[in-house]
Amino acid sequence: MSGLVPWARGQVSYSQAPSYATLARQQDNLPALPTPPSSFRDWWRELHGSSVAIEPPSQVQSAVIGLRQNAEGAAIGALLALIDTDLGGLDLGGRIPLDWAGAALFYALSVQGSGKPDSLSLDYRAMGQSCTSVAMYRTVHKWRESKKGIPRNMPQLTGDPILTAGKSTF
Repeated sequence: MSGLVPWARGQVSYSQAPSYATLARQQDNLPALPTPPSSFRDWWRELHGSSVAIEPPSQVQSAVIGLRQNAEGAAIGALLALIDTDLGGLDLGGRIPLDWAGAALFYALSVQGSGKPDSLSLDYRAMGQSCTSVAMYRTVHKWRESKKGIPRNMPQLTGDPILTAGKSTF
């Protein structure tokens, strides 16, 4: 605190206002402030005391990771499609949505396995995301389809519109 407040070092008295020369000398004696981190990632590393730089994956590594995650997503999609067609729907007993249940299960498994070097946490997270995608598709689709059944601001048609139009021309 003494580097930031001049009177804490005893160089400025309370009876007189400091001159610019005094303030300039005091400013030269201040310790250098650390430079702020350049990115959120650097800030997070400094916050947690991690000085090890994390190298981004190479193009080949990125391609392999992407291929693996897409394969996991395809496997989950195929599994849910088989359950949907063979068991008559994705809702177990008509009430429990298996896609939401799978998303919750894989999320819990990813959290439980995190921090362990040989865990499948990243795989579970990817599979949970696939389940969430299917669940959100079904939820939004059902919601939008239910909105289509409700007519809004449309004139009520009575009878056949083609016959009505034909009768009006003669």
